[in-house]
Amino acid sequence: MSSRILFLCARGSGRARLAASLLQAIAGNRFEIWCTPMQSTQEHALIETILYEQGVTLIAADRLIQPAFGLRWDEGIILCSGLTDT
Repeated sequence: MSSRILFLCARGSGRARLAASLLQAIAGNRFEIWCTPMQSTQEHALIETILYEQGVTLIAADRLIQPAFGLRWDEGIILCSGLTDT
């Protein structure tokens, strides 16, 4: 069984989907990769363009998920945690 990895961006940024797509391209099926969905359609288009230019496929929509109780992940990678006081 492969490790389950969640890329998380609390603010709905495209960073999670970008990072998940890049790992999927590099690691193939060695991991079960999930990520949180993007909020902005403009950012979605930008992420698709960036990945296309690099020859990388956007991670599939069926791999988008909002974290919830009862779900288990082996690793969680937080790419943005929200607003800060700095």
